[in-house]
Amino acid sequence: MVDFGAMLASDADDAPIEPRELHSQLTKAPGYGYLRDVQGQVLSKWHERRDERDIVIKVNTGGGKTIDGLIILQSYLNASEGPALFVAPSEYLVGQVLAEAQKIGIDVTTNVDGAAYLNSEAIGVVNAHKLVNGRTVFSSRRPTRARAPIGVVVVDDVHAAIATTREKLSLTLPRNNAAFKPLLDLFAEDLKTQSSDSYLDVRDDRRGAPVRVPFWAWRSKVEQARELLRKETGEKKDLFYDWPAVAEVLPLCRAVFSNHELTITPHCPPIDHVTSFMEAKHRVFLTATLADDSVLVTDFGASPTSVQSPITPLSAGDIGERMIVAPQEINPALTVEAIRAEIVNLSKTFNTVVLVPSAPWAEAWRAHAAIVATKDDIEDAVKKLRAKKHVGLVVLVNRYDGIDLPDDACRVLVLDGLPEAFSPEERLSSSLARASSGIDDRQVQRIEQGMGRGVRSNEDHCVVFLLGPRLAQLTVDPRTVTRFSPATQQQLKLSRQVAAKMDNLPLSGIVDTVKQALTRDKNWVELALKALRNIAPAPGHVSDAAVAEREAYVLAQNGNTAAARDRIATAAAAETDETSAGRLLELQATYADITSPELGQQILTQARLKNTNVTKPLAGLTFVALETHSPQAVACATRLGQKYSTAAALRLDAESIIEDLTFDEYRVEQTEESLRRAGEFIGLGSQRPEHDTNTGPDNLWALGDNEFWVIEAKTGAKSAAIGKRDMGQLATSMLWFGQRYDPAARAVPILVHRATAAFSDATPVTGMRIITERGLGEFASALRAFATALAEGVWTDPEAVATLLEGHGLSSSKLSTFATAQRGIKN
Repeated sequence: MVDFGAMLASDADDAPIEPRELHSQLTKAPGYGYLRDVQGQVLSKWHERRDERDIVIKVNTGGGKTIDGLIILQSYLNASEGPALFVAPSEYLVGQVLAEAQKIGIDVTTNVDGAAYLNSEAIGVVNAHKLVNGRTVFSSRRPTRARAPIGVVVVDDVHAAIATTREKLSLTLPRNNAAFKPLLDLFAEDLKTQSSDSYLDVRDDRRGAPVRVPFWAWRSKVEQARELLRKETGEKKDLFYDWPAVAEVLPLCRAVFSNHELTITPHCPPIDHVTSFMEAKHRVFLTATLADDSVLVTDFGASPTSVQSPITPLSAGDIGERMIVAPQEINPALTVEAIRAEIVNLSKTFNTVVLVPSAPWAEAWRAHAAIVATKDDIEDAVKKLRAKKHVGLVVLVNRYDGIDLPDDACRVLVLDGLPEAFSPEERLSSSLARASSGIDDRQVQRIEQGMGRGVRSNEDHCVVFLLGPRLAQLTVDPRTVTRFSPATQQQLKLSRQVAAKMDNLPLSGIVDTVKQALTRDKNWVELALKALRNIAPAPGHVSDAAVAEREAYVLAQNGNTAAARDRIATAAAAETDETSAGRLLELQATYADITSPELGQQILTQARLKNTNVTKPLAGLTFVALETHSPQAVACATRLGQKYSTAAALRLDAESIIEDLTFDEYRVEQTEESLRRAGEFIGLGSQRPEHDTNTGPDNLWALGDNEFWVIEAKTGAKSAAIGKRDMGQLATSMLWFGQRYDPAARAVPILVHRATAAFSDATPVTGMRIITERGLGEFASALRAFATALAEGVWTDPEAVATLLEGHGLSSSKLSTFATAQRGIKN
């Protein structure tokens, strides 16, 4: 008999490296015999560039990225460039990679310390947490044994890996940790310079805005902080896994407190801690939705030149069919409650998945949901949906990526509410980077990821509902639409065209249109396919700011802080967006402060002029008094005319204001901003003195005729009565007003609070009035009715605006009807 095994062994050196040939030589399961056209295009382009170190591959969801990644790694192994590592975003998806590898006949292992991986006999498969953490097996600082090497690595769903990298290469200290209070006490006076009220919220464990440690205070006290943090790095303690990655760069971090935790985050993730990743000969990043590639440079230290030229299929239109519907953009008069009711009805026939940003947000669905899944049980919920049975309505909390819901597993997908940042660092970063549209790039990224959960191949289809006015704005705001991937942009464009045909349709008509897509109306299917023809792939985008941030961080890490300061200065000078320029100037000031604190303060003052969310400088800020020279109606009509060109834009913006006029401990900061915007919308002078200058009330409205409302917003308070601290803050704000305004000015003290009674130790402020939940709800309803009337086309006519302000109780003379007098004492 012929020994075919010996013949194979002697021919081992001739293992194919060309990807199509390699695939043809694999022993594959039925159905895996041929590469899809998209897969073949990508692999051929990659083969032409295989010698590059960093390569980005962008393929739409369902384009076969996993198999592409496995073949790429096997090709490198066949070329003796191993060991080869495949990184999946979660342990659940590791299992899917292992299954795919088995089906195409590629050997894999999860043991990166084993002989099969180390000898390049099998591809290692790990989740992102295994690759990136302070005690990663891929670090030269690994204490117990030699680090696991990486010759080549493929990072799948790189957007999810970036989130893991930011989380694991930073420190998070929960409030119940023994070091939290000593650290809070260490920086107490420094935190007060940024926001006395926010510091008190942290101290008293009340939900509020995050408050940062000023960079000069962190510089001067970082070694004291180190001593406290080191006590929490032992085994089974909170910082055990993360500390080794951050310890050496602790001076180059930003510390941010909230009432429930402290985050300490390096200016860029210290990815060099993952030694094997940084020394890998080839790194391939796979993504379906990464619109801005800059994060690959800042977070992974990737080469900007390579990243700017991603590998893509010939067309970006190879994506599942989605009808994207924003009912409140079609008819702003619709309520979210009514839309939810119709979606519940649809779920009786079609599996419906609702993505919500937080557990409180899920409560609106709970009574009708078959499953409400949080982090610990989301995978079980996904398995039930994929079991080819009708489940009904499933709510997934804060999970916008890492789950696959193909075919009947999800025919109706709902994004209810804008994805929010929750850690102190995320919340601060979001406020610093938020564009003029009010949505930052990370939110856009998560929205795109979320909308991709329901279509997992180009043969799949679903309907996507965008609930809430801010999500509805995505379909009409060009500042946001252009930040999505090309295919999603085209589907949003088609959605706007469909919406135009349904303008002001009742909800029943919108649902009937949705059913046309769900029941496969042939004309809709053809229209949807046509929208995806000939879509050019988006080129890679890497901003100079991102390159500067990474280069400056490396320079500072190596002790050259002057060069780091100058590199950021160059990027800030070239930045045309004021918000981004201010953020960069703050970073420049941070590096300048290390050697020249005075220069740091000078730069920070410039930063604050461009972005009011950056650190407040030591010298303080100049308060600019409100002026109301124009009558309210004239000011209102002028502002609205300058801001809105269409009735839909006006209505949606009004709804986005109303959405945050709420008593919600998780949205205290958003409510304060919405009160400011509401004042502007109805023609008042409106500002946030405490936010802008660290002194004064949360909100200040100038009603005209030398009358003002001094507003303290306590929408996160849960007490049964008004406490001494809240009453004291209102009294202090009244004193602040008296020191800055004409003695003849009339100021009304306003407290936004659930209660009207005060505790016995709280002294009421003379003349104070209270906006309760009912009052705030009535004000929101009046604002909605006012916007509805304006949308008839009269928002630029001062006379018509004056009539509507008066009729809806929003004129300065009638606003007091939304506030009630303080009543009673509660023991």
